Amino acid sequence: MKDYKLDSFTGIPHIDYEDNLNPQQLNVVKNSDGPCLVLAGAGSGKTRVLIYRLAYLLEHGIPQSEILLVTFTNKAAIEMLHRAESLVKSTLSSLWAGTFHHIGNIILRKEAHFLGYTSAFSIIDQDDSLSYIAESIEDLGILQKGTMFPKKDIISKIWSLSVNTQKSVEKVIEEFMPQVEEYTTQIKQVILRYKNKKKDANTMDFCDLLNNWLKLLRIPEILNKYANMFKYILVDEYQDTNNLQFEILKALSSVNSNLLAVGDDAQSIYSFRAADISNILDFSKNFENTKIFKLETNYRSSPQILNMANNIIRNNVKQFPKTLHAVKPDNETPAIIKTKDIYQQAHFIAQRVLEFLHNGQSLKDIAVLFRSRFQAIELEVELLKRNIPYLVRGGVRFFEQAHIKDVLSYMRFVSNEKDEISFKRAVGLHKGIGRGYSAKLWKKIQTSNNLPEIKQSLPKRAQEGFSSFLTIYNNLKNTETPQDAIKAVLSSYKEYCYLNFENPDERIQDIEELSKLAQQYASITAFLTEFNAYEEFKGETLLSASEQNEVLVLSTIHQSKGLEWNTVFIIGFNEYDFPHPKALAESDNLEEERRLFYVAVTRAKNILYITYPETKFTFKNGVILVRPSMFFYELPEHTYEEWQLRY
Repeated sequence: MKDYKLDSFTGIPHIDYEDNLNPQQLNVVKNSDGPCLVLAGAGSGKTRVLIYRLAYLLEHGIPQSEILLVTFTNKAAIEMLHRAESLVKSTLSSLWAGTFHHIGNIILRKEAHFLGYTSAFSIIDQDDSLSYIAESIEDLGILQKGTMFPKKDIISKIWSLSVNTQKSVEKVIEEFMPQVEEYTTQIKQVILRYKNKKKDANTMDFCDLLNNWLKLLRIPEILNKYANMFKYILVDEYQDTNNLQFEILKALSSVNSNLLAVGDDAQSIYSFRAADISNILDFSKNFENTKIFKLETNYRSSPQILNMANNIIRNNVKQFPKTLHAVKPDNETPAIIKTKDIYQQAHFIAQRVLEFLHNGQSLKDIAVLFRSRFQAIELEVELLKRNIPYLVRGGVRFFEQAHIKDVLSYMRFVSNEKDEISFKRAVGLHKGIGRGYSAKLWKKIQTSNNLPEIKQSLPKRAQEGFSSFLTIYNNLKNTETPQDAIKAVLSSYKEYCYLNFENPDERIQDIEELSKLAQQYASITAFLTEFNAYEEFKGETLLSASEQNEVLVLSTIHQSKGLEWNTVFIIGFNEYDFPHPKALAESDNLEEERRLFYVAVTRAKNILYITYPETKFTFKNGVILVRPSMFFYELPEHTYEEWQLRY
């Protein structure tokens, strides 16, 4: 049993920091007064440092109520609090701890009257927010004028990006969503109406919790109160902060200057969510007399994996150079494997996973990572065929995605004109119809099979939409192969993607990948029959897993950040796929892609495979030869082994 020495002033048990921290961690915990930036490399124990720093402050008499601990997720906040309470043997109920939104909510409850709200304001969730936006569009009569207009989800995304980047709506549309630029004036009107509706109803959305918090901090009386209150501010995942969060932290630390920001510039990969890497890169410029610490001891990965990771990130110019050192023993050298095509890639991974299972490794210790969602479709099919249970992290399986089901609904109706569900889904995608009116159309079809005649009986707005549906329908009737059918749908569906999805290009790419899969089938019926089998097999596969977490994880690299597995496969390591083609035009974007590769590699503990097919299907040119990613040529040969598959 371990004895604890109680501090006579604080009641906190004496903690032996030297025995529980490495020298780099200990230096942070004991010497991080003032503005401090902790560059915590992957797997270097950043959470441990934050917890021990918190304990150190409490042990030295700093009241809980004068410490602010900011995290990016509720899960992280809860975990840190539990670990900290176990360490200090005390309840930390007076500590200001939680996400930015959580802390903002608490402060706004106390001070909302300064902004014209009552303390009983309601927080609306995403569904309510979208309803408000839909009502705002309706109030302004935009759709009644017979115009096309971006869906409420896109308006919501533009509003969120504008708030979090602290940029104008015009600038956000230009940078993030140029496909809706022609609607900028109306979008601004909708957002203004949306803001007014919320204010009139005494409600705030999640963006308002931060935006209004910053507005409060621009009131001298409020700024003085909270900047004096928080003697110490600890921030986790600082590399993921956006401009709005930066301004809040800058204001709160303006009096006492004790801001401890922990993060890793090498893992800044969320610019598409408004995260700004300059917050961490320019930390010392923004906060005078900054002290910079580095945590470079990695407790996660083998020396061989870290050797590759260090050589990946070394090629970035805008960074804080650091070298990760392993404490784990040697293991396998990462393997880079060329496959004949995507099908051989899928076959290799599925076969290797089964071999790992045979040798006693658990499925939950294995992950397959990819740059873009479409890269996993062939693997999903292979896993289903082999009855290997899997989970797509942070999303749904390929065939369950809305845009895939949309495209297939046209094909299903043409193949079976009694398919009511598919008809309603397909026709409801068109202008002036929608999901509600599609039910009325179905009733009309039951009494008359003359589709052109039905068109003439519709209201004028619905006629245009039904006409575009008929165009696709007639095109499909004249196609024989499923690949041609998908191309026929996509020619009209693209516009729908651009006005309804935040990521239209990715959705279109998924559909093109579906077309590639369809080329294996001689008829639409054969393709749909096989697809239906996938759906049935999917249910059986999930039921065969003893627990939901006993599954193989498939994940985009973005979704994998913060996680780790014993064995990691990185697939689709090709030019045109990784880095993303759009990143090639700007050095900043290319550096983020390289950081993405670094994040993927450092998810692996012991075994790492990187695969790339030497052929690629393109929607315009069919199958072409492709090289591995440009990042492959940046790697020194000693960092990997090349494998040649033989079948």
